[in-house]
Amino acid sequence: MDRDDVRSAAARRDEGLRRVRRLTWRAGAAGLIGSALIAAAFGHHASATASHHPAKPGGILVPAQPPRAVPGDGQVNSGAS
Repeated sequence: MDRDDVRSAAARRDEGLRRVRRLTWRAGAAGLIGSALIAAAFGHHASATASHHPAKPGGILVPAQPPRAVPGDGQVNSGAS
């Protein structure tokens, strides 16, 4: 292989590596920005819902005490065997 061929091949390889590196950084930055936007959107919604609607009808109600134990096996069958 000629020296000029080797140099041009190395230059093409280096240019390809620069292009891949640039694309990788751009994809990473876009992913980071996108995930931050999604986190901000969902985080704002959750905090707004919790602070403005503490006793919203149809929401989850957490009892002050756990349910008491009942006699029996504690096994539930759906009817299928």
